[in-house]
Amino acid sequence: MTTDDQAAAHRAHLERLCADGGPLTAHSRYATTQNPEWFNVKRQQPRQVRRGLHNEILAAFVASHPEVLRNRKAIVLAGPPGAGKSTARNALIAETRTRPEHWLSVNPDDFKDELLVKALADGSYDSYMVPDEVRELEATGEKFYPRELAALVHNESSILAKKAIRDAIDRGDNIVIDGTLSGEKNARAQLDALQVAGYDVKVADVETIRAVSEARTLGRWERGYLEAENATATGLDAELGGRWVPQSFPASLFTTADAKESICAANAAAVAADYGCVSEYVVYRVAGKDASPKLETTKGRAKPDGPLVDGETLAAVRAASTVRAASPTARRSSSNDFGR
Repeated sequence: MTTDDQAAAHRAHLERLCADGGPLTAHSRYATTQNPEWFNVKRQQPRQVRRGLHNEILAAFVASHPEVLRNRKAIVLAGPPGAGKSTARNALIAETRTRPEHWLSVNPDDFKDELLVKALADGSYDSYMVPDEVRELEATGEKFYPRELAALVHNESSILAKKAIRDAIDRGDNIVIDGTLSGEKNARAQLDALQVAGYDVKVADVETIRAVSEARTLGRWERGYLEAENATATGLDAELGGRWVPQSFPASLFTTADAKESICAANAAAVAADYGCVSEYVVYRVAGKDASPKLETTKGRAKPDGPLVDGETLAAVRAASTVRAASPTARRSSSNDFGR
């Protein structure tokens, strides 16, 4: 049985291998986008064979979600890793009176898993992706799991996620964009595309402090690692292990160690204020390592391109509008409305 002390020693090796310039980083020579047979490395564009794999993965992704509605609704998630975005996402979907299967949830982590599974199946995981340093440690009896090498498919998974989002917007799918919103340029590019396509958007920021983000991401990996090691994991978790996130990543999303919120918060607030297609903007807060996200802030627009106002003002405006519009033939709200 693998112990907590053994997990701590394994974690120390992972942190060292994931440090800047290490073999388990997104730009190391073992990363899939650095393989010249698969990618034009300079342009970071997949070659024909790799594009075929991407098309296969994306087609299977869409086919696995046959009940997605096409009402041009979007939920854009923001916040540091481990903050509880999955819990918040489920609550947000429930508020729309729809079910999770009615939404196409795009998360780069899911594409990381797909790329890792494909690499295991075709042999490229062992022949190309496993660094020499990892092989040396495994020769001593220490086991590494594929998700611990996920940085090596990070850039490729981002390519897949962006393509999945573009395709979904073209179809008009109800979509959940599950990310951090850590980069302002990418955040605005996403909202530009949604606004041009006529989407009604809810932006949801799930915030916590750096120490909680670090503790939750570490705890999630450690549970997955120990369950895989001790044969209590099931399904894909047994094969791929715990989801590893270097502690440097959550740290990079906070300006200081004691910052009250991540840099994702400013980007979420900015796009919510600047884009008229955002009908609602909410902020959840996670107070501690074992706490659930709690709704802290609600703002919204009474009409597209109108001002973004606080929840109480919005409720008053909507109530007044309902009274003015009331009639026996008044239109009932759509079952998947965001409440406008």
